[in-house]
Amino acid sequence: MPAEDLWELEERFWLGDALFYEQHLAADARMVFPRPVGMMGRAQILASIDADKRWRRVEFADQHLLDPVEGTAVLVYAAAADRGVAGSAYRAQCSSVYVRSGGRWQLVAHHQTPADCKISS
Repeated sequence: MPAEDLWELEERFWLGDALFYEQHLAADARMVFPRPVGMMGRAQILASIDADKRWRRVEFADQHLLDPVEGTAVLVYAAAADRGVAGSAYRAQCSSVYVRSGGRWQLVAHHQTPADCKISS
């Protein structure tokens, strides 16, 4: 998959709905968020998707795509997102790990650390 497609997939994880997550999240996926959320498995992740609380915009910067072994991709980047309402701005440094399974990429792990990232408006 071209790098652009992996970045599009990553953006859809920020903006997408529960159906997208069901289709593209690996069975043993884990996500790690700042407290109070913490670590979540696939079932918790899917249960947490609320259409009214999804990000409305996300922008990536300082993007790096690592290809450590065939069939594995690691995305590392800074993100700026908001939910479309005042006071919802969020900035984080993120990493995601994708594995190619059954001819398609699936998200296995995602981590966010809140940060003051340099991203254009």
